[in-house]
Amino acid sequence: MKRTFLIAYTLIMGVLLGSCQKEKSFSFVMSEVNPAGSLSVRMDEAFVQKVQELSKGSITIQLYTGGVLGDNTEVTNVMLQAGSKIDIARIAPAALYTKNCNKHMLLDVPFTFSGHEHFQKFAKSPLAEKILNEPYENKLGIKGLFFAEEGFRHFFSTKKLTSISDFNGKKIRTAGNSVMKGIIDGLKGISVTVNFSNLYTALQTGSVEIAEQPIANYLSNHFNKIAPYMILDGHQLGITEVVITAEAWDSLSEKQKQIFIEASRYAQGECFKMLQEIESQNKLILQSEGTEFIEVKDISAWQTACADIINQSVTSDAGLYGEIITLAD
Repeated sequence: MKRTFLIAYTLIMGVLLGSCQKEKSFSFVMSEVNPAGSLSVRMDEAFVQKVQELSKGSITIQLYTGGVLGDNTEVTNVMLQAGSKIDIARIAPAALYTKNCNKHMLLDVPFTFSGHEHFQKFAKSPLAEKILNEPYENKLGIKGLFFAEEGFRHFFSTKKLTSISDFNGKKIRTAGNSVMKGIIDGLKGISVTVNFSNLYTALQTGSVEIAEQPIANYLSNHFNKIAPYMILDGHQLGITEVVITAEAWDSLSEKQKQIFIEASRYAQGECFKMLQEIESQNKLILQSEGTEFIEVKDISAWQTACADIINQSVTSDAGLYGEIITLAD
């Protein structure tokens, strides 16, 4: 009788303990500046779906696209505040190096990555983790989850560009970060700070003559309709970073954090695969719609023009930068 009672008691306690240990449910908000259907949104969707799948629906993420919650800078500033209504976002690393995250500046140094393979090797390495963890370790209230890419960034214009000399005196859009301003200075252009959401109008009105984006974003935002000339200089890689607030991250159990880590790896891999598939297709679509691509056969003159900002940016952590460069070997 006692044995039966003990077995029953053990079973009941096991059920009760199991119910007590049930993971807490969460509903998060995620921000994305690019429109539905773009490479970045498709990557975000892969991340969201994988989190919800692995958590068996206990963690849901509402994705807001098209910059309805703000541009990169605005969203980052919101997330840095306690009680942020935005929990997760895809941002540009530049939004963080203006917040004393010096390691993040290395990712915007012109002509750093020799190609997609070089960057992807970095993005999966411990070096990437050092940069992703920087804002969290600096107690800024944000933690990086993973890096991905949108392709190499190229300049596009309302008038044909054939060489560096065509940038002299032209009004060139910047989001306000120091590296892009340094590139524009090197090209002898005039920096004009414009929010991404206002860039199309700025090109229409002529307040901006030249801007830059990866090919995927150039197409998905229809910039080719008003600025049909793109020079393929590849001055920077369009690196993108998905971040989460420290408040949201710290509220997760260790098991749930692993779900986010696994979903991050999955979404990163999906992004790399999609990029390879669509980049050449996008070029064909753009050409059929009238975009003229100008090839750059030798980037040495561009590197020389940007030498000052390259040297200034590398000094933020020359040792780490050297390690990133050697991954190309």
